Amino acid sequence: MRTDDEHVADRLRWLDDEPAGPPRIDLPGAIREARRRRRNRRVAAAGAAALGVLTMAALPAVLGGDGRAAPAPAASPSPSTPAPTGPWQGVCTATLLPVPGDPQGAVTGGDPDGRWLVGRRAPQGQSRTDFGLLIWEGDRAREVQLPGSLQRLTDVNRAGLAVGSSSASGRDWRAWAVRDGEVIGLPVVRSGGATAVNDAGRIVGYRNLVPEKPWIQRPVVWDSYRSQPVDLPLPGPQWEGTAVDVDSDGTVLAAMSNGSPDGPTRAVVWRPGATRPELLPLPTVPGGKATRFFPASVAGGWVTGTAERDVTVVPRDGLPRYAVRIDLRTGRAEVLSGVRWVGASNGQGWLAGAVSGDVPGVIIGTRSVKLPVPDGWRGERQGAVTSFSDDGRVLGGKLESDDQVRPVRWTCR
Repeated sequence: MRTDDEHVADRLRWLDDEPAGPPRIDLPGAIREARRRRRNRRVAAAGAAALGVLTMAALPAVLGGDGRAAPAPAASPSPSTPAPTGPWQGVCTATLLPVPGDPQGAVTGGDPDGRWLVGRRAPQGQSRTDFGLLIWEGDRAREVQLPGSLQRLTDVNRAGLAVGSSSASGRDWRAWAVRDGEVIGLPVVRSGGATAVNDAGRIVGYRNLVPEKPWIQRPVVWDSYRSQPVDLPLPGPQWEGTAVDVDSDGTVLAAMSNGSPDGPTRAVVWRPGATRPELLPLPTVPGGKATRFFPASVAGGWVTGTAERDVTVVPRDGLPRYAVRIDLRTGRAEVLSGVRWVGASNGQGWLAGAVSGDVPGVIIGTRSVKLPVPDGWRGERQGAVTSFSDDGRVLGGKLESDDQVRPVRWTCR
């Protein structure tokens, strides 16, 4: 008979694609998030501690920090989102994606056209840390095996080139690319991982500065999967963090800190041709300036992420959190209502993630669309969106209930 702790541990391994907070620094925030999920899903009280431990183990750490800021952009709670390309009606259908063998799995990324989705299977083996990986082209699933444990594919481009990482040991990580089913180890300085790739084949990620402390990282870029990694210039001598995304024009986005133990996470960008990084200002949110900002993606010149603001009295469901979009062309920051956290964005500045109640949803301007469940789905409507095509027609993610996690593709018109 499975214990409550085993059940919680298995389920929470699927939550490592959700930006519940900084994996290492904000332990109280992670515990608060675990408690909220425990109340929502009626799992055992041991889940709160498990979330803090498992999230820290499974994710590359994104540290918090402080530093020189550019002039603060204007912030507005009323976004002026570009008009959809074509008549996007927000009418969507959900389909469970095929998974060979055990049907449980989750989508962890997709390409800008929605042709390719990448994801992971339920954990295999007694250790529960061995994840089989999947690449979907339409409804056809291809299995991929990366050496090591805690395997994960995080992104794929229009050519089907996927990138990700795995743990080679208890300390070292390896960065990988997958091309036409071939697994290719990326050149790396001892330990690191890949997080994103654009259509030009440019790959970004991180290298671990101290193998014994894998949360201390530096952002790097590979010009191709054959190239040596190049360290990106830092905003200051003590700054740490990881590149999280790369835009079609080569703009790199990272989540970084200044190395202080309790500093807030900040967004840093490297624009094409620039010789220095740009530290984005913390956005203004309801009640004042955000304390930290967790960048999630950059697409079409839009940086999206989740902002938090410290308060004297912490609500039961955690610190106030706001979805924020920043236009790199103007510096304007917009706070989007109705979004609990940002899981994906596209080249038009549209956002997808989780809306109230952790329901997968889409935000376009002031319009919030809750995504449906597939026919016959008997579980809860909770889940995540982790990929969003540029035309808004294809989204990928997962749905979860107390006893299952399934990969889902939503098609919209």
